[in-house]
Amino acid sequence: MRLTLKSKYEYGIEFDGQRSNDFGLDVLDKVIGMPAKQKAVQPLPFTSNVIDLSGLYGGQVYNERTIKIVFYVHEFNNMSKDHLYTMWTKAVNWLMNSTHKTKLKDDVMNNYYYLGEVQKEPNWTEFQMFGKLEVEFTCYPFRISELVEGNDIWDDFNFELAIAQNTDYEISGSKTITLFNVGTNSVAPQLISTAPFTITMNNNTFTLEAGTYNSPDFTLMTGENKLTVTGTGKLSFVWHKELI
Repeated sequence: MRLTLKSKYEYGIEFDGQRSNDFGLDVLDKVIGMPAKQKAVQPLPFTSNVIDLSGLYGGQVYNERTIKIVFYVHEFNNMSKDHLYTMWTKAVNWLMNSTHKTKLKDDVMNNYYYLGEVQKEPNWTEFQMFGKLEVEFTCYPFRISELVEGNDIWDDFNFELAIAQNTDYEISGSKTITLFNVGTNSVAPQLISTAPFTITMNNNTFTLEAGTYNSPDFTLMTGENKLTVTGTGKLSFVWHKELI
């Protein structure tokens, strides 16, 4: 997906807590790469058919994605070469400083963020009074919602990508709960309990004491997830959906 804009300082990105505008950069061109599926197929002997084992462990696996951005580097109030070099020096050190994937936000659909890192060397093209800085981010395959599932922020609610649901439960005895993961990726929710609980899901049993838990063993698959919870107290499920 490609977007080309040439309006000075009106459109940008946020990366590692700072905005491109803070460095006098304007986004000229943006290409958002899509993640490819990782396929694990096994040919069947003596046939033209294959067995697809990609979802054997609970869902499709994806490769990393890339996001390429071209910045326009120019300052009308100071058109010296020294200042131009100072601008791109500050920008490159900002973009290259992180040692791991960190939050990358686009001004478009900014209720979502990517996790990205600039791993390849940026490309600098210099003209007489301005320059172009080309940067490629290597990113986690999914966009992550800033909004927790079950939120009721009406102005930010997207009826095409979200679902209204309860994620906080008062339980006395036993209760069947249905949680919907409307994302593309399975997620491990944070569990917050005020008392001991036993949760049964997909023939697996999880035991909680009062407290806050995060476990990769307790995951919500894409779609409908039915749970049976036993105990007395309040139990909350906290997660952020992930989309391509």
